[in-house]
Parts: sequence; C-alpha cells; structure tokens
Amino acid sequence: MRRMWLTAVLGPLLVACATTPPVPLGTACEQGDAWACDSLGGALLQQGERESADAAFGRACEDGILSACRAQARMRMEAGDLVGAEPPLLRAYEAADEEGTLVLADLHEARGGAEGLEAAARLRREAPALDKPAFEFVASYRMDVSNGLGSDVTLNIQPLGMMERRLTFGANVAFISAGASELNGFVGYQHFVSSWLVPYGRVMLGAALDAAPGQNGPNIGAEVGAKLCLGSIGHLNLAAGSSRASPGYVSMGLGLDGLIVLIAAAHAL
Repeated sequence: MRRMWLTAVLGPLLVACATTPPVPLGTACEQGDAWACDSLGGALLQQGERESADAAFGRACEDGILSACRAQARMRMEAGDLVGAEPPLLRAYEAADEEGTLVLADLHEARGGAEGLEAAARLRREAPALDKPAFEFVASYRMDVSNGLGSDVTLNIQPLGMMERRLTFGANVAFISAGASELNGFVGYQHFVSSWLVPYGRVMLGAALDAAPGQNGPNIGAEVGAKLCLGSIGHLNLAAGSSRASPGYVSMGLGLDGLIVLIAAAHAL
C-alpha cells in the first residue's frame, strides 16, 4: 500500500521533470547565468554572429568567467580592435589567470614599439608566477646522512616585485634527532619551468643551536630542490642540501600559503 502511495505521488513529478524542456541558453543568459552566457557566446561565434557573441562573452566576463574574457579579447584582436581587447584581458590578469596574461602579452606585442615589447616580456615572465603566494610556510621531513631523521620549518618569501618571484629570501629552523639543530637565513633563486614545476637553489647562513664543543661558529650551507606547485594553495617540496651542521640531507615537505597558515593559527588560538 505504501509503495502504491509513493508511486501515485512521485510518478507525476518524475514524469514532469523528465519532460520539462531545458531553458534555452539565451533565456538563461538573460536570467543571469554566466556559464550560459559563455556557452551562448561560443554558439553564436560558430554561427558567425560576432557582435552578439561579443555581447554574450562580455556578460560572462563581467561575472568572472575568465574563459569568456579570453574569448572576447581574442575576437576583438582578430578584428583589429586592440583597445577593446584590453579590458577583458586586464580582468583576467587581475584574477591571476596565466592564459589570459599570455594573451595580454600578445596584445602588447601586437602594439609594437619598445614599450609594448617590454610590457609583453614582463607579462610572460609574470604569467606562471601570478597565482603563487607572496609568502609560504614549508614543513619538511629530512634524512641526514650523519645525524639521522629530522624535520624543518621554512618561511619562504617571494614577492612578485622581486624579479616576478624569481628571487626569494627567508629563514628556516631544522631539528635533528642526533645532531645540532640549525637556525638559518637564506637567499635563493627559483626558475619557472612552467606554472607547476619550479626548481630552485639557495645559500644559507646561520648557526648551530646546540653544537658540540669545537663546532661553534657560523653554519654555512646550500640547498637545491624543486617545487611541484598547487597554484595559490602552496606546493610539494623535494630538496637536497648540505651545511656545516648537516653534512648531507634530503627532504620532502609541504608548503602552504602563509595567509592560510596564519588564519588557521588565529582560529586555533
């Protein structure tokens, strides 16, 4: 009886849902669906209705659909409207969109002149680094050939203004199970092979906090490694290095956006 009652009540509803036609893209776009506007722009462009496609892409771009910003800009660049192509690309650039930033670089290059070429080169350097955090905390486990297992915490500061995040500086503290712990400052350089692969090198200078007698003095060292980036969240870190207190070590860790770490710490207090 209960099953018959459910069937009688739900049956018409299911049939109604199955037979309700989808909302046309144009109607959905007018109702404020940004993704529908993006899809509508693509459909109109395929039909050759470039003016209407431009308007649809523009609505989607204003609502934060970066693919629509890029599509609108490319349409305008193809039509020779470099001035009109710039606003949607600036929106993509401000949203740290790598692909949109590269299209903006193409636009500056198309304008020509020394200023345009210089701006294009700068944007191409910035593009893979835009969505990376300005500073990050890295927690790592390490294996030292002489002192065994340990761990370290690193503060890595990489502002966009320092050669598009290529130059870095910061500090790290290492805790070694069978040797002297370290506190070091460092400066380094990192190279953006792509937006997700960033090899780096750094030189360190600090002190061994609990060095054995006769081992006092500055702790000098160097480290090389690679970041497997996770966009604005952080990265996975693989490294190998050597210092006076740790003659040879390898480490693996996780880096997180410093703002995320500070907010989490504030909530925990």
